[in-house]
Amino acid sequence: MQSDFAMLLQSQLTALQAGNREALDLPLLASEFESVVGGYLNEVHKRAEIIIGILMRTHWVYGDWTELKLQRDLLLGALDDSPCLLGSADRQVTAAYEHASSKASVHGEHHWPNATPWPTLQMLLDAVGNADRRYLVLEQSANHSFAQLEPIPKTQSELILG
Repeated sequence: MQSDFAMLLQSQLTALQAGNREALDLPLLASEFESVVGGYLNEVHKRAEIIIGILMRTHWVYGDWTELKLQRDLLLGALDDSPCLLGSADRQVTAAYEHASSKASVHGEHHWPNATPWPTLQMLLDAVGNADRRYLVLEQSANHSFAQLEPIPKTQSELILG
């Protein structure tokens, strides 16, 4: 069925590119555009939630570093592709924290502060940059014991003092 649907979409793309309006299934195309646009509008939230989940961990492993950088790069790529996403980015970051915090609470992780330590996209990206520098120091010293990392600041006072 998926290959049939993919073939249908391919035929719709071909018709659209050729300007063959009679062959277009407009309700199908509208539905597909709607799902793509809806998903893309949530890209900042989705990436921020993953980043926040990593930053809030109490223990890290090597894979956290690569995942953190990947998610940051995907988030920045989405913003480069669609600068209009910047208009709601801070709200999306705050919503991502609230969602991630709720999920963590359900799983018994109660160390999260009530308010996000990173209320803006820039603050979240700065925290990722800080974590990246800290991971890099360990990597360059050939020390792969991420347990030695100081916890990433998670409160406003820790962020200011850190």
